[in-house]
Amino acid sequence: MVWKYLAVIFILLYPAYAKSQTYPVTGLGQCVDFISAASTTLTSQIQAHAGVRAYGLPPSYDPVTAKILVPPYSCDSFDLPGLYKTVGYLSHELGHHVAGVPNIDAPITKAQYVERNCVWEARAVVNNAAVSDQIRGFSEGTVEIPLISENSATLWSMWSGGASLVDIGKVFCDNNHVASGKTYTKQHEDYYDANYPW
Repeated sequence: MVWKYLAVIFILLYPAYAKSQTYPVTGLGQCVDFISAASTTLTSQIQAHAGVRAYGLPPSYDPVTAKILVPPYSCDSFDLPGLYKTVGYLSHELGHHVAGVPNIDAPITKAQYVERNCVWEARAVVNNAAVSDQIRGFSEGTVEIPLISENSATLWSMWSGGASLVDIGKVFCDNNHVASGKTYTKQHEDYYDANYPW
């Protein structure tokens, strides 16, 4: 059954490869490369990203080294939802890379600090959504790359409705959690309180 599904995906996505003169090498396995190639945005971002892309936890983007980590996945598993989620993580973390580091230099208020960091998250969400939309189009709706968030339905609606980055960032940060269990908003507020001025 899995092979049949993969064959259908290949048939639907093959025109994208035939037209494309470039093929992204993610470093995360050929199955991830294959799905990523269906998005022109993701393909160009992979080619422009000079940092390491690897499997590891927690999923993250390091602005100093440009290293991207996504949760462990094996192309040998034939776990299609896992594959699509891996591409989702990759597009989210590349969204951080493309956005650049937010300006949080002092002087800055706590509200400004939180907002700028949450807009950085919003840029990653928007990149993830745009990549997903392109892949859905190339695959004629058969490949669904998820938004990497705990409140994806709300964020999809905001993205498709043209919400601002500030609004998307606030909704993301207020409703998603870091490993400690804090929301992104609370983590940023606590960091500001403990470290400002840095």
